[in-house]
Amino acid sequence: MRLSLKEYSQVKQLYMRAFPKYEREPWMWLMLKSKYRQADFMAFYDHEQFIGFAYVIHSHGMHYILYLAVNDQVRSRGYGSRIINAIRHLYPQDSLVLDVEQPNPQAANNQQRLRRMRFYRKNGFFPTPKLFKEEKVTFQVLATNKKINQQKVDKVFEWFSWPLGWLIQ
Repeated sequence: MRLSLKEYSQVKQLYMRAFPKYEREPWMWLMLKSKYRQADFMAFYDHEQFIGFAYVIHSHGMHYILYLAVNDQVRSRGYGSRIINAIRHLYPQDSLVLDVEQPNPQAANNQQRLRRMRFYRKNGFFPTPKLFKEEKVTFQVLATNKKINQQKVDKVFEWFSWPLGWLIQ
C-alpha cells in the first residue's frame, strides 16, 4: 500500500478498530507482505471519502480476503458489497475466499456473527467445510465457489506466515 500519511493513518486506525487484537496480524507484517505480488493491501474511496480497505492474498487460483473493513462512519450504506464487487472485478476468473467467526449460540457476539454470515451469503459466498480453530474462536471459511481445495487454503497461510511460520509452530 502506498498511501499518503493521512490515508495510511486512516487505514491503520480502522484496522485497529475493526478487528479484535486476537484477530490482528502485526501491522508491520501486513505492510511487509503487501510488498510482494502475492498480496494486495487496497484502500477504497467514494470520491474523496475513505470508505474501507481489503487485504487480499493470491495463491493457487484463489484470492483470500484476509481482512475487509468498512469505515464505521459510512457503514450500512452498501459499501461492503461495493468493495466485494470491486474485488470480484479485479479477479473475475478465480474464487474469492474468506473466513468469518462461526455462528455459535453461546457466543456473546452471535447476532453479529449471524449478520456477517448473511451479508457474505447475500454477496455470493458459500460456507465450506473448512474451519480454523483458534484459542478464542472458530472461523468458518466461505468461498464464491461451492467447492474449494482445502489444502490450497492452507497454502495461503503457509506463504503468509513464511519465514516466521516455523517459529510459531
